[in-house]
Amino acid sequence: MRYTGDSCWQAPYQRSDGGSEQEFGYGTGEGTVTGDVFQGALSWVNTPERREDGVWTPDLRGVIKADDGGELLLAFAGLSIDGEWPEPRRAIAGRVQLITEHEPLRWLNTCFIVGEGEIDAKVLQWWVDAYVCVNDAVPYVPKLGAPAPSRFQQGQRPELF
Repeated sequence: MRYTGDSCWQAPYQRSDGGSEQEFGYGTGEGTVTGDVFQGALSWVNTPERREDGVWTPDLRGVIKADDGGELLLAFAGLSIDGEWPEPRRAIAGRVQLITEHEPLRWLNTCFIVGEGEIDAKVLQWWVDAYVCVNDAVPYVPKLGAPAPSRFQQGQRPELF
């Protein structure tokens, strides 16, 4: 994912010394989705805030145009924390939400997905690996939504019960 379009970054609340710990942003970008569940092209907008402790809170919304013709809405909200590294980099972790009416992927509508990755602040490029959290604490599959592929279905570990 890379910022490619319009952007605006503001630090409106100045201290008496001219500094500001809190910032707000807006940026648009594009990216590529790769993986074994689906692939496609991503267009997005991010409206992050930087807290007083220096942590950015990404709030990204976008659309994925899957290679098989489906479209998915994407939401990502999380934390982006500076790392001790020679170049400016931040670790990213958050919740990924996918919404689609595309039948082969409708099962994603009821998934809890986490993402982790990194942003290279120098070139404004990010990457995020996403993982479906499977609920192993219950012995049943959800009533709502399309069935997930077996490796993503909850209730698949009967030895727990």
